[in-house]
Amino acid sequence: MIEGLIKGDSIIFECNCDEDITDWKVRAELWDDGSVDIKKATANSGGSDAQIEITNATDGVFLIKIDKGETTNIVDQANLEIEMETNEGKIYTVFQSIIKFIDEKINWDTP
Repeated sequence: MIEGLIKGDSIIFECNCDEDITDWKVRAELWDDGSVDIKKATANSGGSDAQIEITNATDGVFLIKIDKGETTNIVDQANLEIEMETNEGKIYTVFQSIIKFIDEKINWDTP
C-alpha cells in the first residue's frame, strides 16, 4: 500500500522492472470506488510520453505521470494497476496496489 499522496497534486511514479522492455507496451490505470478512472499508456499503446515515458528501456525504467488535478475527486483511496505487453504479445500485470490519498490543504496560487 502507498500512503500519503495529496489529492490534486502532480504525481510521477518511477518504476523499475529490471527487464529489457525495449518496444514493450506499458499501461496503467488508477481508479477509485467513485467516479475517478485515470488511464495512462506508452505511445506505442495509444498513449504518449506525457503519460508513460520509458526512460531506460534496457534496464526497464519508466515513469507514470499523473497530471495536476486528475486525482482531486478521489474518494480517499484508489487502486493502481500496471500492465506490460511484451514484443511477443504476452501480457503481465506487474503491479497492483491500493493508494491512500489525503486532502489538499493549500489550494490557492498566491497568498
